[in-house]
Amino acid sequence: MKFQIKKKYGQHFLNEKSIIDKIIDIQKIKDNDIIEIGPGFGSLTNAIIEKKPNSLLIIEKDSSLKEHLENIKKSKFKKLDLLFGDALNLNLKEISNSKKVFLIANLPYNIATTLIINWIKYINFFCCITVMVQKEVADRLIAKVSTKPYGRLSVLMQLHCKLEKKFDVEPENFSPPPKVVSSVIKITPTKNINLNYDKIDQLLKDSFFSRRKIIKNNLLKKYHNIEKIFMENNLDISKRAQDISPKDYLKISKSLN
Repeated sequence: MKFQIKKKYGQHFLNEKSIIDKIIDIQKIKDNDIIEIGPGFGSLTNAIIEKKPNSLLIIEKDSSLKEHLENIKKSKFKKLDLLFGDALNLNLKEISNSKKVFLIANLPYNIATTLIINWIKYINFFCCITVMVQKEVADRLIAKVSTKPYGRLSVLMQLHCKLEKKFDVEPENFSPPPKVVSSVIKITPTKNINLNYDKIDQLLKDSFFSRRKIIKNNLLKKYHNIEKIFMENNLDISKRAQDISPKDYLKISKSLN
């Protein structure tokens, strides 16, 4: 099959079997319903099939890979469903017949953050998510309070999920090699999540609007009772946004009208 790499899709195909095996072993695949995003030539797809999932849905944006991926379905796994489209425009909950799924993805660097934020909105649909992202994105996901990478994404994810950075992947394990190091992250939804996503997300956008300002100066114009809310929750309003913990952001959000 003749194939030309398309830079617009951020294509970097993982070709190192030892790394593929490590990714596949992070979550239980046998007898479970799996979604894979960005299968490319099917290196991860074939490894997933070998673990005998109950079903497998793969989502690929590049339609020129259709014939290759359909051959995998015909020859290896009849319960493989193919969907060609942009993952940014898909609600995985609506297109899957399963109540709960395991997701595995080697995400294009240019859309990884947006995709992950989209998934948070229906995070309870997933049993577990294993994603490979740019190391810089992974560091933001797992960042601790008062560190440089800590921000809106860190808080959103840590309020909804347990995050585990499993390992880094060097560029030479891909074809073509990217210019950055990648990281594999395991994301496990927190049980019994009861958050107003839109409310807390807006609070975080406002809080981190200017990282150099104290949080009072970012919030006071829009939230007129914010000083009282901080006082009632024993929080210091003279701190910067990156010095407020996820748990405290949740307290603030619940106190807002």
